[in-house]
Amino acid sequence: MYYKQNQDLSFSKATNFKKLFYVSLTINVIFVSLLLMAFTREEPVVTKTKIIKEVVTEKDVVLNDSGITAELTKQGVILAAVACLQSRIESNHGKSNVGIQAKNLFGITFHRCKHVAGKFGVYARYDSYRDNIKCYAHVQARYLKNIDHVYAEDPSYVSKLKSYK
Repeated sequence: MYYKQNQDLSFSKATNFKKLFYVSLTINVIFVSLLLMAFTREEPVVTKTKIIKEVVTEKDVVLNDSGITAELTKQGVILAAVACLQSRIESNHGKSNVGIQAKNLFGITFHRCKHVAGKFGVYARYDSYRDNIKCYAHVQARYLKNIDHVYAEDPSYVSKLKSYK
């Protein structure tokens, strides 16, 4: 307990400021810590993510006739020029809403496939246009396998189609 001396030389209890001192000290330490954190903060991570996305986009398929046809041919699509025209009709080479947001050039509906990243309405959504073209090649190969020896009288019909790459 603290005492103070009065004018008449008697003693009385003095106010204890010890608790208030520690509260004030704690508030000041917190304030200084926040100031240091504010001034030593690094750049936001968002800009780093944006740079990564730009690099990935540069490595994707070029959205014009030659770029799409080249990737279709690389993936083994039969009649790649016709498939390229289909992408122009379905998505205007990726400029439609589905083409931009779902990276879906061919209007492929959602299905389970290793190339499909998710769903965009009724359409399949892809991480890249290259994945979309791989999926197109997969769908085409499955379709040709199903019509082999069933669709045409010529038993080598599908083989002939495949020779027109």
